[in-house]
Amino acid sequence: MISVDQLTAIPSLGLRYLAGESGGARLVTWAHACDLPDPWLWFESGDLVMTTGGGLPDGPAEQSEWMAHLIDSQVSALVIARGPGTPDVTAELLTVADRRGFPVLSASFDLQFVTLARTVIESAVESERQRLTTITRLYDVYWQALHARGTFADRISALEGTTGWALEVRDHDAGEVVVSGRLALHQRDNRPDEPAGRVEIPIPGAGAVVLSAGAGRLPVNDRPLLQHLGGLIALELEHDAAQRDRLRASGQDLLLGLLDDTITAAAVWPELRHRGMTNAVVVACWSTPDGDALHHETIHRQVCLHEYAPLLLPRTAMLIGLVPRDLDLLSTIGSKLGRGCAVGVSTTLTANSDVAEAARQAQLAVARAHEQGLTVNVYGEDDDEIGFLPRSVEDTRRLVRDILGPLILHDRTSEGDLVSSVRVFLRNDGAWQKSADELKIHRQTLVYRLRRVEQLTGLKPTSTEGSAMFWLALSGADRTKLTLDELIE
Repeated sequence: MISVDQLTAIPSLGLRYLAGESGGARLVTWAHACDLPDPWLWFESGDLVMTTGGGLPDGPAEQSEWMAHLIDSQVSALVIARGPGTPDVTAELLTVADRRGFPVLSASFDLQFVTLARTVIESAVESERQRLTTITRLYDVYWQALHARGTFADRISALEGTTGWALEVRDHDAGEVVVSGRLALHQRDNRPDEPAGRVEIPIPGAGAVVLSAGAGRLPVNDRPLLQHLGGLIALELEHDAAQRDRLRASGQDLLLGLLDDTITAAAVWPELRHRGMTNAVVVACWSTPDGDALHHETIHRQVCLHEYAPLLLPRTAMLIGLVPRDLDLLSTIGSKLGRGCAVGVSTTLTANSDVAEAARQAQLAVARAHEQGLTVNVYGEDDDEIGFLPRSVEDTRRLVRDILGPLILHDRTSEGDLVSSVRVFLRNDGAWQKSADELKIHRQTLVYRLRRVEQLTGLKPTSTEGSAMFWLALSGADRTKLTLDELIE
């Protein structure tokens, strides 16, 4: 396409600016002649309006209003080749054009509009031919980048090289950059402020995600071409979302198997590397202090997890995950899951670790995080004076008396099984029927027993805090090799 400035630079056309020279970079897509009093009804965005002035009103105020209507119709420019008996162009009309940066050009009445129109149309046809060539090249470059199995950023960079633009994909809802090409990254590193003249288009089917293009080797002056790029990016994002959904589903199955000991950590270890977790990994547990539901449904698609595909499993008001040991990342995930969400982190796993044990560590850690008002808490790194874990037999005695004492006394005097019920329930990760079957009791009997536990201790075994505290007391007791009766004596 040709710009208004380029048209004025063609000597044979004899065009000169009357007003709005600041808008000379506007692109002209087509050209039409019209002497009607309401040309804005007959033109489309980007058109060049050519008139002999026959449709211009006479008075200054009327011409100002006429000019404003024409500018609002999104045409590119106005060429006036005044014919005999047509109204003079008023200063008021030109003032409106100058104020809004709208080019108004004068031409000799002898200018044949067909010559000007042919110049514009030939430019538009040539631009379309070049665009088709560029689009074909874009698809070829993108296919080659896909075949090379590079990253999303590599493919965006390849498109930068073809278009000469600095490209980024941005999520306005999250306020984050999804991916940047190398040129866009270089510009951001060297220009802290947002460069002027960036053009954004929505990516189809991607909500508030947009493709942003800034001038690089070339100015961004072809919106239809940018829209073609947006279509390519839309396909990429849709494919990526589908792949992440599949990884989320399979990861949930793997984590379930790890927690119920039907799969070993060693068996899953190679899969973790394929999911981007090549360094230290941990079990994390996210929850809110009030047990509010977490917004975890699309957490695996968040920008912060683009390098990873962790194993995630929702449990009532918690989200449990086998994730990289990156505390900043885990905190960021928590901020997206819900207001006040904290994360508890287990000790680092190895191929021989007990993942169910690590999950209990993470649950205890998040319960302590809520107590202390922290957003991240790592198991074993708590320096509270009573100790995060029992560090001596006396510490364990105090903990067992405080947490399990009422249950032990109840079982001793009433021949009950509250302690064993809690132990089995925790070992089965809160699975009601599985726990009832192991205890050889009806499911409703187990419900009654755990209600009784809550009445005696004030701790609910099905809550994050309750399960963590009971697990801590039972684990501490087991480590001492003493019976519960011996510990409370």
